[in-house]
Amino acid sequence: MGSVPLPEGITLRSDEEHVIWGQFTRARAREDWRDMDLLFLAKVVRMEADIRAQQVALDVSGAILENKHGMPIAHPLLAVIDTLERRQLAVIRSMSLNQTASDPRTLSGAAKTEGKASDLLRDMWASGLIAKPVVN
Repeated sequence: MGSVPLPEGITLRSDEEHVIWGQFTRARAREDWRDMDLLFLAKVVRMEADIRAQQVALDVSGAILENKHGMPIAHPLLAVIDTLERRQLAVIRSMSLNQTASDPRTLSGAAKTEGKASDLLRDMWASGLIAKPVVN
């Protein structure tokens, strides 16, 4: 399966984003991606890269900090990561990326695959490659 090209006018910021693009675009068959989906997907990819970068910073400094009075407080990056993840999941839900079993495009693709398999089996049966059942 080939890589899904970026929509016209959209660029990714880093090699990491190109890797993430490849990971997300494998969620559907190449021919099932609409232009609008790819525009939204580019946003999802950028958010994923931002989430990963913020998570690295959080891992280095820890989830709990001390304020100027020496009291423990939650690291502000926790809120940033949470906001990015919520936005990302909202876009993913709107694109139905996490619900492939009910996505009409996925169902259509499965039907095409099943049809091809049925045709192949019928051809094999007709050519005698599969033994026909014996009826007594």
